[in-house]
Amino acid sequence: MSDTPLHISIKNIVPNRRMVTPRYPPCRLIAKIDRYRNLGGTLIHTLHALCEPEDPSRRQWLQGAAAATAAVGAIAVGATATAATAAPATAATTTPATAAPPAEGIVQFANARDRFRALFRFERDWRDEGTALSCYQFLMYALPDGERPQPVVRFEGMEFSYFRRVADDVWRIHAHNVSYPRDLTSGAFVTQVANPFGGPALDVTPMKLLGDPGVLHGPRGYLPLDAPAVRWLDTHFVVRYEDDLVKAEHIRPTPDGWPKQFIESSVSSVARKDFDDPRVTSLRYQTSGFYVFPFPKWMNMAGREGHMLGAWSGRKLAGPERLPREFAARLARENPELLRPRWQEFDRPIRPELARWTDA
Repeated sequence: MSDTPLHISIKNIVPNRRMVTPRYPPCRLIAKIDRYRNLGGTLIHTLHALCEPEDPSRRQWLQGAAAATAAVGAIAVGATATAATAAPATAATTTPATAAPPAEGIVQFANARDRFRALFRFERDWRDEGTALSCYQFLMYALPDGERPQPVVRFEGMEFSYFRRVADDVWRIHAHNVSYPRDLTSGAFVTQVANPFGGPALDVTPMKLLGDPGVLHGPRGYLPLDAPAVRWLDTHFVVRYEDDLVKAEHIRPTPDGWPKQFIESSVSSVARKDFDDPRVTSLRYQTSGFYVFPFPKWMNMAGREGHMLGAWSGRKLAGPERLPREFAARLARENPELLRPRWQEFDRPIRPELARWTDA
C-alpha cells in the first residue's frame, strides 16, 4: 500500500424507479436476494413506550470499479476518505511483521447523498422495497439524583421495519416493535421485578408498539409522518475504519414532542470485507448503544428527580427464522401476525400538512 491518500467514490443510483433487481450476473443475483431478503434497522421506537409521548414516527446501489482501481477492488462507500495512518508500501514477503497495515480513519463524505447512502445501507437496504429486522436486549437502570444508579430489568425484543422507495433517494419506512421483560440474572420472562430503592414490586408488561406513524428518510434526514410541518431532522453519523472492522456511530434525532431529556446513541460494526464489497447492499451489523430517558410511570418515581438509562446490544437478522427461539415462540403464540411485515401501513395517505415534502 502506498502512502498516497485512499480515495473512495460512489456512482449515482440509476434514477429509474422500482428497480428492485440488482444489475449483476443472475447466479449471483439469486444468491444475494436469498441472503439479504430480510434485514434490520434501529431501536428508537422501543423507548417511545417508556417515555409515553404521542407515537412518533433501493434501489439497488451498484458501484462500478474503474480500471485504475481494479487492484484494490470496488469499495461500496458513498464518500471520499483519507487513510489516516496508512503505512508506506513494502515489498511482499512471507513475514507478517512486514505487511502493511490496513488503512484507518474517519470517512469524509463528499455530500449529503453519499452520507445518507452509507447510513441507509447500515439501517435498511438499497432495494426499492424490502424489510429490515433486528433483535436486541437491553438493561434498564434507574438514576435518581443523589443515589447510586441501580439496574432494574432486562428487555428482549425486535424491531421489524418495511420500506418502499417514494422518490430518488427517499424511502418511506414503517415499523413495529415487540419487547418482553426478563429477569436481570436468570433471563426468565417476568411480570414483576424488585424495586431496587425499596417499596412494592414493580409491575412490568410487554411493550408492543403498533402505532408508528412512519417516517421518510433521505439525504435531508428524517421526516416523521406525524410531524406538524415539513422539517427534516438531521442526524450525527460517522463512519470509521478500524483494522478489519468498519464502525458507524449514530446519534439519532429526537422527534418533536418527545421529552427533552432523551438521547439515543449507538455504534454498529461490520466486517470490512463486507463494507468494501459493492455487492453487499445491506450490512449485517452487530450494534450496541444507550438511551437516556425520563422515569416511566411503572417505576413509581413521581416527584423524584433523575432519569433512566438503557444500555443495549443487538444485531441485524436475515429474517424472522433467525430470531431468538424463546422470543420467537412466545411471539408466535401471542401475536403471530407480528412476525410478518404490515404492508397495509402504506395504504394510509401522507397528511396534507406534509404533502409538499418533496419541495421542502
